[in-house]
Amino acid sequence: MIPYSMDYMRRQLRVCIYARVSTEHEAQISALENQLDWYKPLLDYHPGWTLVERYIDEGITGTTTKKRIQFNHMINDAYEGKFQLIITKEVSRFSRNILDTITYTRELKAIGIGVVFMTDRINTLQPEAEMLLSFLATLAQEESRRTSSRVVWGQTRQMERGVVFGQSLLGY
Repeated sequence: MIPYSMDYMRRQLRVCIYARVSTEHEAQISALENQLDWYKPLLDYHPGWTLVERYIDEGITGTTTKKRIQFNHMINDAYEGKFQLIITKEVSRFSRNILDTITYTRELKAIGIGVVFMTDRINTLQPEAEMLLSFLATLAQEESRRTSSRVVWGQTRQMERGVVFGQSLLGY
């Protein structure tokens, strides 16, 4: 499946970018900068696309939308008609919760706004998109669950050795 139809390449569209990193560690901030740089040639390739906003959540998990201020701002702006297309790099950047992914993309589609997941090659305005999107959203959710499980397991092993969050309790 191609991520956007030929119609999208020719049309004048107001677009926005959504990017997210889950931690504020230096490596993740660098990853965010790389994500944002990644969009420049894409926008250059589509001269009809006008970038109206960049919504960026830093240091926030994708497993829920409750604390994702920029994501929620983007959804509100969508209802106000500020853009016609959301561009995001991949499903896991948009959400790591299958219900949120499907719910929000359906809501957006109902008001005529597409979400294009570039590396996953999904355009939610295409008929077959939801099946592939639900599969990839399930994988993103499971990856998050497994990562969380590994972190908890590692922290438990560290605490058993008397180390809490990387620092020994001895000497205090």
